[in-house]
Amino acid sequence: MKNKLVVKDNALIDASFNLSLIEQRLMLMGIVQARELGELTPSTPVEIQALSYSKQYNVEETTAYKSLVSASKTLKLRYFSYRDRYKDQDAITIAGWVNRITYVKSSGTVVVYFSEEVIKMISRLEEQFTQYYLDQVSAFDSKYSIRLYELIVKWLEVGKTEKYEINDLRAKLGLNEKEYKTMSLFKVNVLDKAVDEVNAKSDLSIKYEQFRTGRSITHIQFKISQKRVIKAIVEPKEFTFKLSPNQIALFARKLAYDNAFGSTYAEQGETLESFELRLMEVLRDDKKCRAFSEDLIRLGYSEKSKKKAVA
Repeated sequence: MKNKLVVKDNALIDASFNLSLIEQRLMLMGIVQARELGELTPSTPVEIQALSYSKQYNVEETTAYKSLVSASKTLKLRYFSYRDRYKDQDAITIAGWVNRITYVKSSGTVVVYFSEEVIKMISRLEEQFTQYYLDQVSAFDSKYSIRLYELIVKWLEVGKTEKYEINDLRAKLGLNEKEYKTMSLFKVNVLDKAVDEVNAKSDLSIKYEQFRTGRSITHIQFKISQKRVIKAIVEPKEFTFKLSPNQIALFARKLAYDNAFGSTYAEQGETLESFELRLMEVLRDDKKCRAFSEDLIRLGYSEKSKKKAVA
């Protein structure tokens, strides 16, 4: 996996949950690994090797396996909550992350079986999703830094986030009501440390502004810029970009609904539907496909996807 792309539905990005650093790392590697598979179901095994984990997060392989096993035991009990709709009414849904986890000591492997709810939020996404490269969060030592990065990178193209209500931001970062209750403790122990780590170890540069209601700080807004653009590694000899009819339809839709691609290639006044149809014609031409090679790989094209479209 040269381009380790994490892709999540925005509902999962904005969900409230409390996963440890190791649990988050395990889930992120699982999400990346799942993109290499075909159809993903609750019975699909997603293998995470301790060796791969150790290389990704720069830890000893023996330590990596022990950490994965420990995290797998607690991850089975974890849940997340997100805003949902039920019978045209606002609702909150609570769901688990995995159906089961198996670990194989002899090969240093942990096998994850994602829950149906998670599968819906990481595969076959057509719109309203956030993506980033796993390498950008691999050096983080804090679970709060990973969550803050995810929340902020969603708004990168806009340059600033929404104004987060303090309690909502705390919940998204994984804090309960009793942890760092005062604003000063929250800032010193969580927010400022996470901001500093994101600035020091990722491709983003961020800062935040505080908003008051009366004398109390009630909202925080982050401003974001990108230090450098991380591009997909393209090796033309490995990819012929001869797309099947199913792939043409799939990637035309993915490209049309991708903000970064659309801002460059969509014509002024062109609707998404028209843009998608135009892209289908373009993608039928193998040579023209190569011009979009980096975007195709970024959105899921791989050697394995020549026979069947990946999510």
